[in-house]
Amino acid sequence: MRPRGLRSVRGAVFVLGVLALPACRLDSQLRVAERVLDRYRRATASKPLPLSHVIRMQLRPDRAGATGTGVAEFAWEPNRYRERISSAGVSTERGIQGGKAYAIDEDGFTRVVSEPVLRELLTRSYFWRKAWLFADRERARLSLGPADAGSVSLRLQPLGGNPLVLTFSQKAGGLTSVRSPRFDLDFGADGSFRLASGIRPAVQAKVAWSGLPSERIADAEVGGACGKFAGRADVSYERTAEGGVVFPAAVNGVPLRLLLDATVDGPLRLSPDAAKRLGLTFAEDVFGRRLAAGATVGVGTFACSAAHVEAAAEPIPGADGSVGGTLYREAVVGIDPIERRLSLQDPGRWAPPNGFTRIIVDDDGDRPVATLRLGSHSARLTAGAAIGSSDFALTGEALERLGISGTGPVGGMRWGPLALPDLSLRREGNLPDAGWGDDGKLGFAMLLRFQSHLDMPHRWIYVRPVGR
Repeated sequence: MRPRGLRSVRGAVFVLGVLALPACRLDSQLRVAERVLDRYRRATASKPLPLSHVIRMQLRPDRAGATGTGVAEFAWEPNRYRERISSAGVSTERGIQGGKAYAIDEDGFTRVVSEPVLRELLTRSYFWRKAWLFADRERARLSLGPADAGSVSLRLQPLGGNPLVLTFSQKAGGLTSVRSPRFDLDFGADGSFRLASGIRPAVQAKVAWSGLPSERIADAEVGGACGKFAGRADVSYERTAEGGVVFPAAVNGVPLRLLLDATVDGPLRLSPDAAKRLGLTFAEDVFGRRLAAGATVGVGTFACSAAHVEAAAEPIPGADGSVGGTLYREAVVGIDPIERRLSLQDPGRWAPPNGFTRIIVDDDGDRPVATLRLGSHSARLTAGAAIGSSDFALTGEALERLGISGTGPVGGMRWGPLALPDLSLRREGNLPDAGWGDDGKLGFAMLLRFQSHLDMPHRWIYVRPVGR
């Protein structure tokens, strides 16, 4: 008979051996991943870039027949990062300053934006700085990703950022692609690459210059509003056959019917016929947009001068144009379904009304985003879009995450502290990048169940159920 103590020791050794197997396997994978990075360093003579640096790129369209060109500049210094894209005389910028993400739109309006944008920019900064080649990788977690006969990939998780997947050629050791939410790169043999952000159409890019900066990154200051208020601007609205909200406005003095659409987070978009009536000169940018500067937008007693407008390629159903960010960044936008009135009020003077529930709204640039919850899961939805008679629309990825499989009404959802009634659902294909948080749209059929005031300058929406 074996001594009990010996059996106990052997049992402990066996258990430790079993527990050590996953650790050994992870250690082995990490060594392989490190060898992939070492091979990339040798094959391309690449090194991490300095703490302060600038990369300039030439941009051209990724679509046949498009003519616009542009320039992109990526710059960083300790605790700061900036991306600027210029095309057709228009510049936009996003960056990180003081631990916050900011965005500057086509009209120069600057605002602090939401946490998902910050995570995206942290990841993009991590890649362009080649921080993954530092000895400590800035404490990013590294592991092996999928591999095949021609390629091998690595997964990195930068601190505070989104997951980043780098794919390398098995044959040459060079980088062939980069994947992260709203950040996709595919490299060509000539050093150019296809850059897709998920926000605008993809473009072809090539590094034109890379070197030390000649000056510091300038401070970004919140503000730049163009809106002028002569009291409360109040107009009647109508519903469209597509489920939208349309109201009277004027652009350069031309009377138009505009569709309120939160997905229009760039310049006010006009139908081809309406654009011709304005007498402006349009130029095509690298994303295929035809843009013009110097427009005055008027809604009731509200006016915004020197704004950019976009001439759409196709007519806009039920309206002469569509507008979202141009109004949301400037005003508290109120919708009263009882009176069928739309109002614009000065956010610096407006006071929240009594009897309304306050719910936070995320700010992804000039686009308001509402968060709905079902159980322990959530979905981020662009708040205010024409989606027919449906209350909300979800992508396939969001449906799976929320565990929604049926075709009937969806019950049990919450919006902030509010328990919502059963909601009608429309399914749609995945938007540019559902993993980034683009889970779908909140329709006007849902919003018009409430009297609402969307105060995006302060990132709140105030709602009160109709018939309360």
